[in-house]
Amino acid sequence: MPRRSITVVAACLALSACQADLAHHPISLQGLPDVTAGTRIEAGRPVPLSPQQQEAVVIGVTKWLKDARSAEFGNMRAARNGRGVITVCGTIDGRNDFGRLVGQSPFIGVLQGPAATPTFVLVDIGTTGADRAGVSSLCRESGIT
Repeated sequence: MPRRSITVVAACLALSACQADLAHHPISLQGLPDVTAGTRIEAGRPVPLSPQQQEAVVIGVTKWLKDARSAEFGNMRAARNGRGVITVCGTIDGRNDFGRLVGQSPFIGVLQGPAATPTFVLVDIGTTGADRAGVSSLCRESGIT
């Protein structure tokens, strides 16, 4: 087998072993209903988070981190809109592949389920400048400042 063929086969095998880094895009937006361009997010009113809700947020966010043990959470704030949906925004710091803390990154998600046993669905973590601006904007539009 020529050397070039071996190189191509080896490269294909290496690429097939790669997995997507879900920490940066944890939720697929496929299958969601279409939203008309310009549709505003319904702003909610601030609500306190119970210890169970805070724990659900921590679990929901850390499962998407590469090094969950290094997670350091900043402030978490929540708002409930008119439909009862509780949106949670906060900040998190964690270690990257090189063992360095990356700095506080904003996150946004939604609490689901009963108050006694809530679950948290992470929507996004702002890891780049543009992502951070987008997450911060969604938080403001949701009534969280």
